[in-house]
Amino acid sequence: MAPNTIEDLLARLVRFPTVTKDLQANHQALDFIADFLSKRGMYIERFDAHGFESLVATVRPGQKTPTVMLGAHLDVVPAAEELFDPRVEDDRIYGRGVLDMKFAIASYLTLVDEWQGSLLDYDFGIMITTDEENAGNSVRRLLEEGYQPKVCIIPDGGDDWQLQLTSRAFNHIRLRTFGKQAHGSRPWLGENAILPLIDALGEIRQLFGENIPQASTLNIGTIKGGTALNQVPDYAEASLDIRSKDTEMELLDPKIKAICQKYNVEYTVVVEGSATNFKLNDPYIAPFVRHIKAVTGIDVIGSHTYGSNDTRFFTAYNIPCISLYVTGGGHHGPEEWVSRRALAQFKEVLGRYLNEMARPTPGQI
Repeated sequence: MAPNTIEDLLARLVRFPTVTKDLQANHQALDFIADFLSKRGMYIERFDAHGFESLVATVRPGQKTPTVMLGAHLDVVPAAEELFDPRVEDDRIYGRGVLDMKFAIASYLTLVDEWQGSLLDYDFGIMITTDEENAGNSVRRLLEEGYQPKVCIIPDGGDDWQLQLTSRAFNHIRLRTFGKQAHGSRPWLGENAILPLIDALGEIRQLFGENIPQASTLNIGTIKGGTALNQVPDYAEASLDIRSKDTEMELLDPKIKAICQKYNVEYTVVVEGSATNFKLNDPYIAPFVRHIKAVTGIDVIGSHTYGSNDTRFFTAYNIPCISLYVTGGGHHGPEEWVSRRALAQFKEVLGRYLNEMARPTPGQI
C-alpha cells in the first residue's frame, strides 16, 4: 500500500488507542495530525480544556470563519487491545473507531495531502477534538472562541449515507438525598436517604409514558446508596438520562423540580444538549446530497437519530451541519467496520463538495 493512501492513514489513526480518558494517546495522535497538516501548508492552533486537547487547522493563519469546517472527534470508547490493530477482510476494514469516526479524519488528511500546494485556492478548516464521548465540551469552547464556519461537516450520525437531520434534546440529571446514619437494627434512630429518592423516582417515572421511539423517554441509569447492609444510609443518588422531543423538556423540567422539592431531593443538571433540525434543501447541505447521489447512486432522504453528537453545539449559532455515516456498522462494539469502497467514495464526495463550496472568488476572503 502506497504511503498516505486513505486506508493507510486510517490504519495509522486506529493504531493510536485514543480512548477518551487516555490523554497521552490522544496527545500523540494530535501531534501526528498537526505535523501531517502543517507540513502540507496548513496553520495549526492547539487548545487544552482540562486535559482534553483539540486542534484547529486552517489554510490561512488566524482564520476563524472559513466557509466549510471539517469536524471530527478523535476519541473512541474503550476496546480490547486487538481492536486497535485494524484488519481488512474483503470490502471491510475492522477496528475501533474506523466508523466512529476516524474514517472522516483519514479523508480530511488524504485531501490535504493531494491538494498541498494549492490549499490557498480553498476556504476550509479542520477541527479535531478528543472529548466527544465524554460530553464534547471542546466544540462548544471552540465556537465560543469564534470558530464559526458557514457550514460544518461532522460525519458522526445518520447510517449508510443518510444525513442526520433531526435529533432529540437530552438532559443528564443527578438526584441526591441526604439522611442520618444509624444501626440497621434501630432504623427509627436514623433517616434513610434511599427512601425519599425511591419515592421521587416513582413520581418522576409517571411523567413519562411507555419508552417508545415516538415519545420522550426516561432512563434511570444508576442508583447508589448505602455502604453496609446493617447501616441506615445517609446518602443516595440516582442519574437520569432524559431524551425529549422538540421543546418538551421545558414542560417536564418544572414538574421534575417540583417532585424533587416535595421529597427534599437535590436536583443537578450534569450536561444537556439541544435538539437539532437541519434541512436537505439548505443551500449548504443540498450540494452535498447531490454529490452523494452522483458518486454512490444513493437517494438521500434524511434520518433521525435517538442519540446526540457535536452538531448540537452548532445549532445555537444557526450553523447547518452535515452529519452522516458511510456504509459500515458495529460502532462501539467489537465488530466495528467501515466499507473500503464507501471510504473512497466519501473522499470523492467531500472533494467535489469543497471544490464547489469552498473555492472563493478573488477578493472574497
